[in-house]
Order: sequence, then C-alpha cells, then structure tokens
Amino acid sequence: MNITAQQFIKKYLLEIGLLLCFILPPIGVIMLLIIGIWELHQTWRYGKFARLTTGLFLFGCLFVSSIGASIVMDDQSYFLVSSLILAYFGIYMKITKEGVKKTFTTYKWIMIFGGVYFYCLYPFQGRLIFPSLQNYIYGTVLVGDASLQDYKRLIGAAYNPNFSVTILLLGLAFLLAECLNNLKKGAYFLAGSQIVITWIFIHAILLTGSKAGFSTMVVIFILFLFRLKKGFTFILILIMSMNVNWLLQWMPRNEHILQSIETRMGIWKNSFYLWKEQSLFGMTSLGFKEEYSYHFNEKIPHAHNMVLAMFTEFGTLGGMAFLIVVIINVYKVLYLYFTEQKNKYLDAFLLSLPVILLTGVFDYVLFSPQVTVMTIILLAFWDKYTARLSFWSPRLLLSLKWSYPFSHRKRDY
Repeated sequence: MNITAQQFIKKYLLEIGLLLCFILPPIGVIMLLIIGIWELHQTWRYGKFARLTTGLFLFGCLFVSSIGASIVMDDQSYFLVSSLILAYFGIYMKITKEGVKKTFTTYKWIMIFGGVYFYCLYPFQGRLIFPSLQNYIYGTVLVGDASLQDYKRLIGAAYNPNFSVTILLLGLAFLLAECLNNLKKGAYFLAGSQIVITWIFIHAILLTGSKAGFSTMVVIFILFLFRLKKGFTFILILIMSMNVNWLLQWMPRNEHILQSIETRMGIWKNSFYLWKEQSLFGMTSLGFKEEYSYHFNEKIPHAHNMVLAMFTEFGTLGGMAFLIVVIINVYKVLYLYFTEQKNKYLDAFLLSLPVILLTGVFDYVLFSPQVTVMTIILLAFWDKYTARLSFWSPRLLLSLKWSYPFSHRKRDY
C-alpha cells in the first residue's frame, strides 16, 4: 500500500465505514464503532472534552441508565450495552468535531446510493435470504421472521424490511432535498433525472410492505411540496383528507391494518408493565427480550415504539432525556424554518429528521445497530449545523405566518 492510498483511507475512513454499512453491514458497523471508541480514547488522552450539547446530554443519561440497570438487575452482560453507547457517542463526537460541508454532502449521497443498492438486490433476494455466513456478511438474511418460503418483502442489506424501509426513507428524503434545491435554482434537467430515481425509492418502499414506511413517505412528499408550493400543498392535504379510503388502498398489506394495530397495542401494554417493574433505569435492550419472554411467554425483541422503548430499556431517566432532546430539536427545526428559509441545508434536515420519529411510532428501528449508526451520524450533523443557534427567539414566538421574511446571519457551515 503506497502513501497516497494510506492518506486517502485515513482521510475518508468514516465515509468508507458508512459505505460498508450497506455493502458489508457487519464490517461497516464494527468499523464505525471502532472509530467511535478511538475518538473517545483520543478525547480522554488529550483532554479535549466535549462541550454540553443535546447529544452529550442524551448519551450521558442513556449510559448512566444502562450502568444502573446492570447493577439493579445484577446482570453484568448489560455492561455490553454501556460499551455500545460509548462507541455511539464517540461517533457522534467525531462528527460534531470534524464534520464539514463536504462530509455531509458525501453522507447524503451514500444514503441515496444505499437505497438504490437495496432495490437492485431485490431480484436476487430469493437466493440471498437464506442463512449462510456469506449472506449474513452481505446483510441479506432475513432476521425476525419465521417464514422464508416465498418471502416477497424487500429486505435489502438490512436484515429486516422494517430496518430497510428506514434507510430507504432517509435516502428518499435526501434525494428530494437535492431535487428541491435544483428546482429552486432552475436546474430542471438535473431535477428531472432525480425525480426518475425517486420512483425507484417509491417502489422500493412499497416492496418493503411497511405500513409505517408508506405513511412516512406520504408525509415526506407533503413536506417536499410544502417547501416547493405552500398553497398547492394545503389544497392537496384537503383532498387527501376527503379521500382517506382511497389512500389506504395504496398502502401495502392494508388488509392487515387492524390486526397490526391490535398486535402493537398488546405489545405496548406489556411493555408499559415492564417499565413499571424497572421504572428508574429500565432493563436495557438485552434485558427486554428476556423479561418479556419471562412475563408473557412471547419472544418480542423490543417495544415496537421508539418512545416506549426508550422508557422500558433506559427507564425514566433515559426516556425523559429522550423526550427533552426531541422537544429541543423540534424547536430548532421551527426556528430555522422561520429565520433561515433560504438556507441550502435546511431542506435536507427538514425532510430527513421526521423519518426517525415517524418510523418509530409503530416500530423501534434503532434496535438495529446498522440503522442506529446512520441515525447518529445524521443527528450529529444536525447538532453541528445548529451549534450557533440561540435557543431563545422572540421573533419566532411572535410570528403569525409561516412565510414571514426574517433576516438571518450568514453561516460558515
């Protein structure tokens, strides 16, 4: 290996790890976790401690909760979750310290590439779905479903359609943000080519058979149209609200809607019971499956709801920290919308951030380390992007119209 190759790998190590999360998921995830651990080591070694951010607050609370759960439930294996949280936090720190415009642009296009790659794997899914060492490394093995025979839902390289659809939705959000930017600049040919690729994402999301994914996709398109043409969007929402039954016909597996809701409500009820059993520190992701099986004689890996999962796995301490961070970030989005409407990067964040919460209503996609590292990178970019944002804005509180033309200061990111 020559010096140039070494320098290239060192410079783009994070991007290479993220790309491998799609092509060879276990290797990519492990690589990013090692990068996170090394970043923490360097921070501790040189005393470059991070300033207080919402990310530091959240990871700190989750770490303390996992330690507390390990002690209270007398299970040392739960310390593995604590170690994983530290690695995640290291990834977050690296992005907030080093992430720049070029890195975020690369991140967006890697996510778009990943979505197209998932779609291209679908014709070969019949051979790639069955358990083997090679398929596990490729990420194409189905995990979490007992039936493999004639399985039609798109898995991609994420082990499960519900994890795959989250990655596809993030790719779709970034693609629409690029398309929106080109439409505003008058680059209609480039925007048209991106719209063609958008149909790949739409078909891929439908192939996952995810009802939550379909609903989230509709919301993303509404936000896209809202940023493009507000008046038309309100008319479209009115038409959609008057034709809900027609819209539901397009939802994949719509014949199972009531059954799915009933199943989810049962899991939520049982998860709430588990939270009450260990309300302060929770039981970590490792303990949830064991406790659920012990109390209810069912093998359920997680709470199938992001907020409820945070409370059951990390207790009131972690759950409340998560809610506080969500509220702060919702405020950030509103602030930037009102004060920096012409900012180039706002559309990418405005379309992608809702994916995390909306897919978490009926599932807990952060159960997958592959999805989690991608989400942490996005949130780290968002925190860096809003690092100079003041949390108090009288103009925002007094504004009455969405299109109020506030002035904004020039950003260097």
